[in-house]
Amino acid sequence: MVLNILKSQNIENIVIFICDSLRWDYVPSSVTKRGVLFKTVASSLYTASSFPSIISGLYPPKTGVHTWEDKLSKKFRGLFEIEGYNSSLWCETTWTNVPPDKSDIHNILGNPRGYSLDEIESPFIYIEDDKGGHCPYGYPSGEYMGGGCSEFFKEFGKKGKSKLINQYIKGIEQSVKQFYKREKVLKERGLLENTLIIFSSDHGELLGEYGGLTHHNRPPCPELVYVPTIFIHPSLNKYYSDGSVIRHVDFYPTIASILNKKVLYEQDGVDLTRHTPSVGLNFRFGGYFRSNSKIKNLMKYEASSIWDFQGGHAFHDLNRYKAFSFFFFKIFIQKHPRFNFLRENLKNNPNSKFKDCFKAIDHLSLPHIEYLRPQLSKSTAKELINNYLKESQEYREKMKIKNTIGNLIKKGNITGILKK
Repeated sequence: MVLNILKSQNIENIVIFICDSLRWDYVPSSVTKRGVLFKTVASSLYTASSFPSIISGLYPPKTGVHTWEDKLSKKFRGLFEIEGYNSSLWCETTWTNVPPDKSDIHNILGNPRGYSLDEIESPFIYIEDDKGGHCPYGYPSGEYMGGGCSEFFKEFGKKGKSKLINQYIKGIEQSVKQFYKREKVLKERGLLENTLIIFSSDHGELLGEYGGLTHHNRPPCPELVYVPTIFIHPSLNKYYSDGSVIRHVDFYPTIASILNKKVLYEQDGVDLTRHTPSVGLNFRFGGYFRSNSKIKNLMKYEASSIWDFQGGHAFHDLNRYKAFSFFFFKIFIQKHPRFNFLRENLKNNPNSKFKDCFKAIDHLSLPHIEYLRPQLSKSTAKELINNYLKESQEYREKMKIKNTIGNLIKKGNITGILKK
């Protein structure tokens, strides 16, 4: 295993730099040449459910985090709970309306401490969410003609896909500059030799594919699921792991192994210094926020997918006709800002208007879509996903029972219950 050498390097610090919304096929060559590159299967399609998976080593069905209102259980905050290590979550360029240690993702992860890389004391585990390829590309978060991402995609829908892509690349280039600043800090502090740097992303980004879809969150497709991960350390030679994938869920068990620490609970991921996974899972359940509306819950978007190096199978749980009606309403009746680019793009391309329209809705609603050339068959893919979902339900029920017993013990009520 190419990463096995890291176990003998006396690594004291970990830096995980998340270049938000960076898709696999746009990974900067200036970063890949610095270490070991892995094609990576993101655990979900947006930050709120992907980050808890990176931290915990568990897929979203086990973390239970699907919306911005969910919280990661203290029992599953693996990377922030490694004994003897200072930890930090830093969001300097993403949530610019709040301090870098007070973001929405901090709330989901239990408000972990936030120290800059200049001030955190060694040994440490430092995680940064950089704006990267998140909209509006190349502009500060929330700032574009006063309308943020909505106005940005509307404007670039008029300008066209090629200019959108060029702007996306500018955003990635800005993030790489930010990454180099972090490396410079490590060098100035004399920490490069004993620090493992991991450059990765929480999910990918759509740039007008499938009839004009943009942003992320849905559907599960190669552009959103596949992200790059580069392990950087002086002991590692430049290497590209061709033919296999790693997953977000592998980060925690791998880092724990490199630091000679035990994981705190049963993992979905594996230790990459010893094992190479063959497939990865991706889940997207529900909207950005919880809802008590019966209609919204009836039309709730749910998608599960499984991916190997060559491609994947995506399954939408919403009935085909309900899904088609739902997205037609969202795009053309409600005129949801999420689809601003698509609508403007259709106006500018009247000859392919209907073709692009149906292509977009198909990718959002078809019960099954096979992307690229996966080695797994459809039936095997569906079976593996169903087995995991069943396992995760049993896992959460078991954890619920353990928590209940633990709370009763704390209150002193368990003895009476056992006697009965």
